[in-house]
Amino acid sequence: MKILLTLPNTGLGTTDFLRSGNIVHDPSLDGAPSEDVLAALDRHGAAALVTSQPPDEAALRRRTDARGPVFLARVPAAAPGRTADLEAVAAALARCERHFALSRPLTGAAPPPASGDGPREAVLIGAGVVNLVTALYLTEAGYRVTVLDRSPAPGSAAWEAYGCTHAGDDARMFTFTEMDSYNNQDFHGGPPDWFRRPVEENGWLARDAWTLSPEEHAWIDEFERVPSWLARSYNDDIFALTAEAGRAWDLLRRRRPELFENVVLADDILRVYEDPAHLESALARHRAIGAVLRELPPAEAARDCAALAGPMRDGGLAGGFFVPGFTLNVHKFADRAVTWLTDRGVRFHWNTAVQGVRRAASGALTGFDCPVPLPPDAHVVASPGVYGSELLRGTPCEGRIHGVLGGWIRISNRATGLRNSLKVGRRGHVTEDANVTVGLDADGQEILIVGSGYGYTGAGTKPDARQLAAVRHGIADTIERLFPDRAGLRASSRGGDNYAFKYCIRPWTATSLGLHHVEEGPGRGLYVVNGGHNTGGFAQAPAIARAVLATLRGEEHPMHRLYHPERFTAFTAPAGTRTPAARAPQPLASRT
Repeated sequence: MKILLTLPNTGLGTTDFLRSGNIVHDPSLDGAPSEDVLAALDRHGAAALVTSQPPDEAALRRRTDARGPVFLARVPAAAPGRTADLEAVAAALARCERHFALSRPLTGAAPPPASGDGPREAVLIGAGVVNLVTALYLTEAGYRVTVLDRSPAPGSAAWEAYGCTHAGDDARMFTFTEMDSYNNQDFHGGPPDWFRRPVEENGWLARDAWTLSPEEHAWIDEFERVPSWLARSYNDDIFALTAEAGRAWDLLRRRRPELFENVVLADDILRVYEDPAHLESALARHRAIGAVLRELPPAEAARDCAALAGPMRDGGLAGGFFVPGFTLNVHKFADRAVTWLTDRGVRFHWNTAVQGVRRAASGALTGFDCPVPLPPDAHVVASPGVYGSELLRGTPCEGRIHGVLGGWIRISNRATGLRNSLKVGRRGHVTEDANVTVGLDADGQEILIVGSGYGYTGAGTKPDARQLAAVRHGIADTIERLFPDRAGLRASSRGGDNYAFKYCIRPWTATSLGLHHVEEGPGRGLYVVNGGHNTGGFAQAPAIARAVLATLRGEEHPMHRLYHPERFTAFTAPAGTRTPAARAPQPLASRT
């Protein structure tokens, strides 16, 4: 998609707005005759116009009848001698891109079954928290659900045998900013080089640079190619879906309270920061979305939060604020979810790896390489994490999910006495963002679970030992800075609780957007893929489940288009370029 931008005095030369290569800036056309503007649209193959003076309606109508519609975004002209408001320009460009994204036909859209006899069986591949919540929603909606997972039953093997949910520690957090865009959002800034610098140099690269493949270099290039105005727009979409998930979490807690019993549920998150400027920018960001409960200056924090009194008094922390949200012990929650689902007839197959998908020469999906037989007409929903790339072959998701690890260390909360979980901001530190989650081990001992770090493992899952050590040392430094007087951690009777350091690998995309893909399955069902939610899979899980359920019902959900795997590539592709897409399904009721 190309956008013609005619605004004069924009100051675009100091921004990255034109980085994507598909925005044509021609200020000579602002105020030009309508026919000249419309001719320029045709000349450049532009489908949208950002201008201060829209073309004459009659001329625009003639052009629309002849060549198709043009999306218009009007920005008031700047006063003489002044530059246009970059925020307004960015918002106008975002409206154009979002219109394109929301109006683009879905390759996998399926109308609801006319006779009401569409498939009522669903097979879920992956038993991480996203698919467990999806299984809850599908079971409540009357689907017969089967869950397959490549790993042993949770808790029955060493943590290295599992994916992100069960390999990581027993902690997850919901906040309204838990998932966001990591791409550059500074109009005047350049793309972050995190993925090109090793962790030990405050970067995110957990591999030796010389080992990166062409695919991994291309993924990093795409991350750096997203312009700031588009990253902000993507961030708004991510926040909107997280807000939906927040409402859904509230409803689920009221509707199914038994799932949240004995999972160490802790409401309201305290965000604290070392740097005053970092604190102020974070406050502004959270105020903008109405997500500040109470500010906490250092003196007040030292009085009301005894666990942090030391670093607050000595200037180690600049202050903080409470935000709405909650944490829970996710392994305990997953155990309750598996029990709840099993009691309602859901079948779990552990140690059952789906090795791949089978396709005809046309690309049509013909089956799955699975050790257990699948119902021929079942819907199949895959949440592959970073370990299921074979499930993405032949889909637009292929190659889009790469791994970014995070590390975990446990400490005792016995002497510390922290009651609210924390978000800790340490700008420029190797573990810049840390979650400190209140929890209990298997013996009921009060613990704090500290998770942090970013380590790009690329298309693989093997980090370099030196970079992994840098993540570990960074977390240990944060612990020492916040809790120097902590008590010693007693060993737990559950072997899996006793570790010095471990890590999990989170599924990320280069655009920071999650993925939602649908195509026709081998029978009468659909094949649905979701993933790549970086740090927000748990946070957005109910919204993801609602999007999956809508797909199976043939209904619309914003995630279907906002998380379309080709959203960025389709937008930046030259005019007339067709991006490859999987075969669209027929109406469910007409398939035999």
